[in-house]
Amino acid sequence: MVILAKKEQEELLPVPSLMEMRHVGQTCSAYDAEDGDAERSCESCLHWQGEEETCELDIFWEQLTNLDQT
Repeated sequence: MVILAKKEQEELLPVPSLMEMRHVGQTCSAYDAEDGDAERSCESCLHWQGEEETCELDIFWEQLTNLDQT
């Protein structure tokens, strides 16, 4: 089952999993930690909009699809 989130006027995007947010956070060049002790993940990034579960820079999905899948 895929959960969808609203993004600007009815465009629906899948809600990322915790594992996806960790992988993207580990490799994202725009990552900016909220707290220096937190695990590197989108959840701990200043650009992550928690309630909306999206990156305010709108780069999450691009970063995820560019991860090395080998």
